[in-house]
Amino acid sequence: MVLFYDYTSIGSSHMEKVVGNQDSIKTERLENGTVIAAVADGVGSCKYSDIASSIAVETSVRVCSEEIMSVSDAPDLLHIIQKAFSYAEQEIDKRSLSDGNLIIEYDTTLSLVIYDGKNVAYGHSGDGGIVGLSSDGDYMKITEPQKKENVYVIPLRAGKDTWIINKAEGNFTSVLLATDGVYDVFFPYLLKGQPVEIYVPLIRYFMDNNVMGASPETIELVGKEREKFLNGEGCASITDDKSIIVLINDKVLPELKEDSYYIEPDWDTLQMEWNKKAYPHLYKDEGNFTTADADSELSHDTKP
Repeated sequence: MVLFYDYTSIGSSHMEKVVGNQDSIKTERLENGTVIAAVADGVGSCKYSDIASSIAVETSVRVCSEEIMSVSDAPDLLHIIQKAFSYAEQEIDKRSLSDGNLIIEYDTTLSLVIYDGKNVAYGHSGDGGIVGLSSDGDYMKITEPQKKENVYVIPLRAGKDTWIINKAEGNFTSVLLATDGVYDVFFPYLLKGQPVEIYVPLIRYFMDNNVMGASPETIELVGKEREKFLNGEGCASITDDKSIIVLINDKVLPELKEDSYYIEPDWDTLQMEWNKKAYPHLYKDEGNFTTADADSELSHDTKP
């Protein structure tokens, strides 16, 4: 059985600006056991992005549900997701026309997954992301954040040529969708280029049923514990809206890897390596030069 927990809340930066939660989430279990999940992040600079994100998740999940349940044979999931994204884009456009507002004020991202407890079909647009945990115990980045020049998010409105719609290769025991506020925490910049770029000890807490113990009886408690963690001091650095959906096959546990796969990264060493690449002029004559010395020279905080 596919279980799920989900959560969304307003970020502290939006509270300070008196802006509401611009994220939206939607999860639906079909009669055949398949679960459809979507997250959307309304672009912060757009006045009506909260409306757009809500339309995006509601429309895309509804279209997928109707299309899958309307066929007796195996549905073409990629075609269905393409249709769902197109309908979501059209509905947002209709809303902007109805409201008499510019469409650029309704920009949003959209990530969607169709999961049957093993296989993952997905659609993706924007800077959030989707992560899978395979039956072999490997965490896999299913999507890449879409940003123009690594700054400007590519929204759903950019059109079908920018949407990533595909099937993930592998047998997945768990799938995670998140908007960028949460997603980015799982991929610290200090791990970029490392053999494992995902912050495994952290994401494991959210995805690995070996440690979660999720079952039909406990899934609500599991979700509440993760919600408490996201609102706690350990995630205080997340100032954006926080949204996450995790889908879990409680009948199959992922294989356990070597202990070294789950240990906390050596952040001090990683920081030093990053500093040397980013500021090589500080290390021409290292001598007894330390990370603290480098930090004192830097004009911004580079630690995760």
